[in-house]
Amino acid sequence: MTRRILSAAFAAVTALAGAGAAPVAALQGVTDTEVVIGTHQDLSGPIASWGVPVRNGMQLAADEVNAAGGVHGRKFRLIVEDSGYDPKKAVLATQKLLSRDSIFIMAGAMGTPTVLATMPLVLQKGLPHVFPLTAATQMYEPHDKLKFALFTPYNYVMRVATKWLVETKGKKAVCIMHQDDEFGLNVKRGVEDQLQAMKMELVSTTTYKRGATDFSSQIAKLRADKCDLVALGTVIRETIGAFAEARKLGWQVDMVGSNAAYAPEVAALGKAVVEGFYAGGQTPIPYYDTASPPVKKWMDAYKAKFGTDANIQSVAGYNVIMTTAEGLRNAGRTLTADSFVAGLERIKDLKDIFGSALTSFSKDNHLAAKSAFIAQIKGGRWVTLTEYLDY
Repeated sequence: MTRRILSAAFAAVTALAGAGAAPVAALQGVTDTEVVIGTHQDLSGPIASWGVPVRNGMQLAADEVNAAGGVHGRKFRLIVEDSGYDPKKAVLATQKLLSRDSIFIMAGAMGTPTVLATMPLVLQKGLPHVFPLTAATQMYEPHDKLKFALFTPYNYVMRVATKWLVETKGKKAVCIMHQDDEFGLNVKRGVEDQLQAMKMELVSTTTYKRGATDFSSQIAKLRADKCDLVALGTVIRETIGAFAEARKLGWQVDMVGSNAAYAPEVAALGKAVVEGFYAGGQTPIPYYDTASPPVKKWMDAYKAKFGTDANIQSVAGYNVIMTTAEGLRNAGRTLTADSFVAGLERIKDLKDIFGSALTSFSKDNHLAAKSAFIAQIKGGRWVTLTEYLDY
């Protein structure tokens, strides 16, 4: 299968193809008419600005698939639990999803620390854990037949961004401020690995605790260490906070973030404070006035359903479900964990309507994409500066 377009249209085809097929044996979260998909999102914590639109995007996609008849006659039942970006709450949510709700697939679970705490529970049950909303390397390494990652890893993105800024902007004193957990360490590893490949050293490192709002000491340290580029292992709120502190001190240093910080809220909420911020991305942020007709139609449907504008987080959630649906379509009517895995592994050069990097898997590769582009906030919105790059 090559260059298929992610769309609910294929669900209509697979629904017809499944008509009259023999029923399958009893399996957790699977009946002749339904597949149960679970996820945990931050709907109330520090990255709810990611969790809420991701949930919405997932629900919009599930509704589209169901409206077209499902996949092989099975409709999607999506169950969402709130983790608050707290690993302990995420574990409780996952236990509920596995035991009480009897999910078949964990899809699009949110956050590095929360997923690292919960993914083992899913794998121990022999169930697929696909496309978590974190680009940490642990989502696909070490290789496990039940683990699939959809998003370009943070370390890949930061290698691409670091290389580009050193080579095109002449940066010589690269530093980092990152969240003090596995998310932040993934970002840091990317920067360090690329600097080492370029025979450079990381000049300064500082960290902050998850949920922090005061970055005065971190920014003061980086300024004192004479950094000319600050890599940020931050999400949305912390990115704006770091910029605000630097600008308050009159420090106009360039900063670059990972795909976790590549979000429209950074530009919209940060306003002039974050002007010039760089980040790496996998999917261009959709803006209605420049969107293609299919993307405009999708954005209209999202706003009609949820009463708010779609964003890149919504796109991510939507693609999680649509890629899951593609794997289920390839799996055929007889659905097991093994047949679903085989269906995902058949995906080759899957294309969405948003201009994302193409998605491909194989038996030996469960990471969808390894490239990223560089974008920058200019005039209050994100502007893509490059094609897809490798480090």
